[in-house]
Amino acid sequence: MFRFDWDDDSTAVAELARDFGRGAAAQERAAAEGGAVPDGLRAQAKDLGLLDLARSAEHGGLGLPALAVGHAVASLVAEAPGIGTALLLPEAASLFGEGPGVGFADGGQGHLGYRRPGELRLAGSRVDGSVAFAAVGQASPAYLLIAAGDDGDRFCRVGAEAVELSPASAMGLGAMGSFRLRASGDAQPLGACAAMERTALFLYQAPFFHGYARAALAYARDYAAQRKAFGRLIGSFQGIAFPLAEVAMEGEAAELLWQEAAWRHGQGEDAFVLAAQALRAAKDAAFLAVNTCVGTLGGHGFVDDHPAERWLRDVETLSALSGQRQALAQAGIAIETREEAEGIA
Repeated sequence: MFRFDWDDDSTAVAELARDFGRGAAAQERAAAEGGAVPDGLRAQAKDLGLLDLARSAEHGGLGLPALAVGHAVASLVAEAPGIGTALLLPEAASLFGEGPGVGFADGGQGHLGYRRPGELRLAGSRVDGSVAFAAVGQASPAYLLIAAGDDGDRFCRVGAEAVELSPASAMGLGAMGSFRLRASGDAQPLGACAAMERTALFLYQAPFFHGYARAALAYARDYAAQRKAFGRLIGSFQGIAFPLAEVAMEGEAAELLWQEAAWRHGQGEDAFVLAAQALRAAKDAAFLAVNTCVGTLGGHGFVDDHPAERWLRDVETLSALSGQRQALAQAGIAIETREEAEGIA
């Protein structure tokens, strides 16, 4: 059994993130179509400390634990999904002690038996390779990369001169921009990317899906409470009400699983498998929510007058950035035998 309590500081940060998201929501569509978060919004987020949620205090961040960081991330993304993701997802380098302005890309092999070809290779102090789609957000003066080494995945830091960014095609997350990252040059090796580091990454990624699930459920629920068909509100029909109830249950279950994983991680326990399961559950809940939202709106769900179709594309793209659901699906078999965790991203 686990328990957690939000302290006053964590609650205040989550409320700050939520309020910022509510103010930014009106610019969601323009940001997606323009391919970037407006400079004014980015500067405001920086001034409020929202870009430093996961950064340690010694590097100028808030020094929040994973549980509080995820609470704030989900609160912001639930209000402004595309903008919140575009601002916070590229800040993953802050999880590993990097200061502001450092980009991040995962080109490693994964962990615990997952044998995908490493997109980036680290040999000695040189890194080479490319990542087809990286959540870097924008060009940075330095990058933290995960690359495949002779003895497993390794962290390394490179300067901008060793990295080339080129446009990449993606169906969603337009406000973040899409880049292919190619690295070739000298690198500073920083140590292994093992179970503990992967756990931190899983725990940071899952709340983005929680945010999309919350946003889709709220939008579909409000639409069902206003739209009439055959003289009745459509929310009174079982075909609408029951799927929305299932979305609510799956979303709550996914968040509870993530909370337990984050709590155990914060207690110093081995939470790798639980975190992988939590990320898988978050993805499933988000996919269910956005698909149900589109279905609730009917034909309107496929037109850009409503955000439902954009959220569906965003969740597909976010899933590709954080490891496919099919890969994470096998995390469950690792409860008894960790060596069987094949397929974990």
